[in-house]
Amino acid sequence: MSGSDFHAQIRSSYLAFLTAQAARFPVHNRLRVDLHCHDHNSDVPDELWGRLLKLPETWLPTGKLVKRLQAAGTDLITITNHNNARSCWTLMDKGMDVLSGAEFTCHFPDDSLSVHVLVYGFSPQQEIRLNRLRQNIYHFAAYALEQNLPTVLPHPLFFYTGKRTASIESLEKLALLFERYEVLNGQRGFWQNHMTQLWIESLTEEKLHQLSRKHGLDPRDFCRHPARKCLTGGSDDHNGIFAGECGSFLYIDNLAQRRQQQPLSELALEALRNGDIAPYGEPGEEERLTTTFLDYFSQVAIHMKDPGLLRLMLHKGSLTDKLLCLGVSNAMQELQRHKYTLTFLQTFHQALSGKPPALMTHLGVSREFKPTLKIVKQLAKARRQTPEHFSQSLRETIPALYREVTGIFFQRLGQAIQQHRPSSSRFSLDALIREFELPTSLRSLTSARSQGAHNGQSPQLLQMLDALTFPALAALVIGGASFTGSQVLYANRPLLNALADDLNAGQHSQRILWLTDSFCDGNGVSSFLNNLLDEVQQRQLPIDLLTCHPTLEPQPHLQVLRPISQFDLTQPGEQTFYFPDMLELQRLFEQGGYDRVICSTELMMGLVGLYLKHAFSVPVWFYMHTDWHEYFQRSTALKSRYTDRFRRLLRAFYHQFDGLLVLNREHRNWLASDAMEIPAEKLHLTAHWVHTHFTDIAAQRTLPGCTPTLLYAGRISREKGVLDLPQIFQQIRAAIPNVRLLIAGDGPALKKLRRQLPEAEYLGWVPSDQMAQVYQQADLLLLPSRFDTFGCVVLEALSTGLPVIAYASKGPADIIQPGRQGYLADSAEQMAAQVLHYLTRPQLEQARMQQLAAQRHQDYQPEQILNQLLSTLGLPTQAPEPIMENRHAS
Repeated sequence: MSGSDFHAQIRSSYLAFLTAQAARFPVHNRLRVDLHCHDHNSDVPDELWGRLLKLPETWLPTGKLVKRLQAAGTDLITITNHNNARSCWTLMDKGMDVLSGAEFTCHFPDDSLSVHVLVYGFSPQQEIRLNRLRQNIYHFAAYALEQNLPTVLPHPLFFYTGKRTASIESLEKLALLFERYEVLNGQRGFWQNHMTQLWIESLTEEKLHQLSRKHGLDPRDFCRHPARKCLTGGSDDHNGIFAGECGSFLYIDNLAQRRQQQPLSELALEALRNGDIAPYGEPGEEERLTTTFLDYFSQVAIHMKDPGLLRLMLHKGSLTDKLLCLGVSNAMQELQRHKYTLTFLQTFHQALSGKPPALMTHLGVSREFKPTLKIVKQLAKARRQTPEHFSQSLRETIPALYREVTGIFFQRLGQAIQQHRPSSSRFSLDALIREFELPTSLRSLTSARSQGAHNGQSPQLLQMLDALTFPALAALVIGGASFTGSQVLYANRPLLNALADDLNAGQHSQRILWLTDSFCDGNGVSSFLNNLLDEVQQRQLPIDLLTCHPTLEPQPHLQVLRPISQFDLTQPGEQTFYFPDMLELQRLFEQGGYDRVICSTELMMGLVGLYLKHAFSVPVWFYMHTDWHEYFQRSTALKSRYTDRFRRLLRAFYHQFDGLLVLNREHRNWLASDAMEIPAEKLHLTAHWVHTHFTDIAAQRTLPGCTPTLLYAGRISREKGVLDLPQIFQQIRAAIPNVRLLIAGDGPALKKLRRQLPEAEYLGWVPSDQMAQVYQQADLLLLPSRFDTFGCVVLEALSTGLPVIAYASKGPADIIQPGRQGYLADSAEQMAAQVLHYLTRPQLEQARMQQLAAQRHQDYQPEQILNQLLSTLGLPTQAPEPIMENRHAS
């Protein structure tokens, strides 16, 4: 199944299941009930952070929830708050016919496992008993059976396991404890609900008997009909936005007559006990969960109070959790100080109830924010229409709202940077690293009234905050809601994968999304990625590349996002970074059926990769094209304490990845050393390969003639060692006066090199498809770089039959076998001496070295390299794995 087909097929299969369920009971003999919803009495959350911050799960008044359920067409009200039925008792006291219900958090006494259990039809006295028994789920379930109280296991594949991973064994116990399962949860996606359906359908009487023997549990102690598994549905709504839009049909024979004689709550309880239940509605998708969390975050900002430092520190929980909650509390208090942002969140919250922005809000909004207010107004209008129209509107308005406020933020940020940019037009990396620091006081970071940065040379960042605060906070809240929605949908991905494998059904597609900031920049990284795309397209590998670019057109296996904004790191146009739309990225990742990520660049896409890791619970690898620590040591004048700071930043960044793909042994050993402390098992050697237009001309290679020609190809910059070329060339020219030196490339050191080496012939930047002819003109390639992690130019030259002389470090040291395809030098003097040695050797030996050079590329075949890469990432390959160490052996 291809990635693009996975979700479509899951959706189609599950909707067909729901259609069949809806047809089980005649319309005139069924009640429509949302068996899982919450209001403000769900005030003590299970999550530690909620308790630390004194945040209820919702502030929704009971009356508003009742109106929403009635508007959605439910026939009977039940409210299932956490560990209490206060809302049900209150409604009953007012004379309303209500089915009592609650969602109890129950614990396994022999395990760190906790689950939610829905219970219906109990009395206040029975509620007290249930709360006492919930510390032991076996006693709880046995008591419910004894009292004939129907129980339902909600979201069966989402439960609490402490710090350990949820397992199939935990599910097996749950299969023995319940006979009713929520197979449709409005706050879970299609895949999770579908997997719940498949799991329930797999629980045959024979299998349950096997599980009973395995776990020493008799299901008859907990279930009236152990082998009869019934399916329910509920919205699991906490905010009253989608309450009643999914739930359960309850079958009652001769309903029209019986409802005249009995309360609907009694009839519903009878149907639940008999198992006459069928789910209705649809699962929650990305836009619904994003909306739910966006509304919740809005209410947190509106209602949250200071939890108190002493209380926070004395509460149960780890120090890390307490410090993070302290940060959240400070952030919320700062947000509450910004009245414009608070007004926006209040307006959005009201729009979800169908209330349009007030007139005064319209009058107080600047022209810049009019489109944002218009979107909120459209949302309020859609809320007053059908649920289907509202859901469709959410798919359009939430991303549009995010794009608007994010666009405003980046526009203002760009203006602020231009105002505070130093007089020098060139961005100083040295200054950035030297002065990069954050204050330890959060108030100092966020308050425009605080003092400026720690020295007078730094940009006055705090002066920008007044203009940036609202769009930054609004974008952060919307993006955070989208992130949290995905995180909830996929938090239990390991369990879903394990269950799919156990059932041999519902397996998620296995596809890699390969992220890069550099695809059409003409550098070594983009050259490799273009070669990679060619191979992926030819072999139809489960890999898609993704980049963010304003004009690049997508291709098969190449996804292109249009940027929200862009930023020039150095001089305009020299190195531009594009900011992707994160909501669009999340949609693309989910709909593409990806389940793992590789990232090729550190800046924007490195952060995006880590974002996807935590949003979708997927493994993320980093492909190390560049040794940035070495780069900054060689290209800047920083003192060791500043390069040490940069090393620690790199170490913290790389430690976040599940694995690192490394291009040479020296770099791998450094990453595993005390300097970086990356576990050796996370480091995997890989390699590049060359395009066929290099290998096709190897047979045309000729021996050096009367005018030997040397070549340097690559970026002309300090870290590439190009300033060693004048010394090397002068030493060679002293022995061979007519020697030529071609220099192909461009870069920041070009002017300086021209002054020091005017005798060379400068070709400028040469397109990749024309470089083969340049290699053909030369007799030796010189690479005076100690920085190249691989050395694509080395392999390109060798594949044309051109021997190479390079410094004995990094990638070239792994590729060149000294005396066979070229030589490795330790200094400029030694490199010059080796050039002279080669040019004065007998032609027979030169021909032999050219032949060995042309053969070397055979050790770097894309099929073998990609097969090993797929194997490293846990995907099936089409051929046996090569041994990467053998390729690097010298």
